[in-house]
Amino acid sequence: MKIPFIKMHGLGNDFIIFDNIKNPIIHQPDFVQQMSNRRIGVGCDQLMIIENTSIKENFKVKMYNSDGSETGACGNGVRCIADYLMKKENIDNLYIETISGKLKCNKDKRDVTVNMGRPRFEWNEIPLAKIQNTQKVFLNDFEAFCLSMGNPHAVIFLPNSLELNKLDIEKIGPILEKNSVFPQFANIEFACVLENGVIRMRVWERGVGITQACGSGACATSVAASVLGLSSKNNKIILDGGNLYIKWLEDKTVTLTGMTERVFEGILEY
Repeated sequence: MKIPFIKMHGLGNDFIIFDNIKNPIIHQPDFVQQMSNRRIGVGCDQLMIIENTSIKENFKVKMYNSDGSETGACGNGVRCIADYLMKKENIDNLYIETISGKLKCNKDKRDVTVNMGRPRFEWNEIPLAKIQNTQKVFLNDFEAFCLSMGNPHAVIFLPNSLELNKLDIEKIGPILEKNSVFPQFANIEFACVLENGVIRMRVWERGVGITQACGSGACATSVAASVLGLSSKNNKIILDGGNLYIKWLEDKTVTLTGMTERVFEGILEY
């Protein structure tokens, strides 16, 4: 069985993309896990499947974490797919439909922007396991600001970059991700606001682990910082893989902007 694919990344957050492949095997958790494995597969953080659509500017996409679980929102993945499709179809903007909603995308030179929609703050929208103050959720020794950007996020602010850099996320991340307060688990962002107002962020993604960047996580962190009075509504987020730019607009939606790269195309023999 030969299946064509594209490998792309947004700031080191990398993806395998299947374009309109009519084969149910690519939706199976074992297949996703094998292809995502960096030793026995192609290797990626998430696997993306562009499904057939009859409307040129409206594409439906399924997204899976490297552990085989389906995810509702992946900002960098959507930006990569949008970049690929806009070049393929010779268009400047389009909509990508996900299980978390329809996302508008456009491109300006090398930067690709996706509107991630409105953040959700209610405990049952995130969701959390019980009613509580979502801006002060206690996770072990940490206090988190929880919200949804199409998927659940817990943003933890640290006092400075020294504390952030020495944090053992490999150890702490999986414990917090699966805390009992998160019935669907959660992405965990660790961040601090630098002296120049720029935000530095590191991330543990649910179903994946440590990644170089997380688009929805950058949006969640920027929104949380703004609500807490730590920053404005427009932010530059410095991640391990590079910089993302977030705007919380007047209509209460959040845009995510950054670069994408096509790494290679290949044929998978499965």
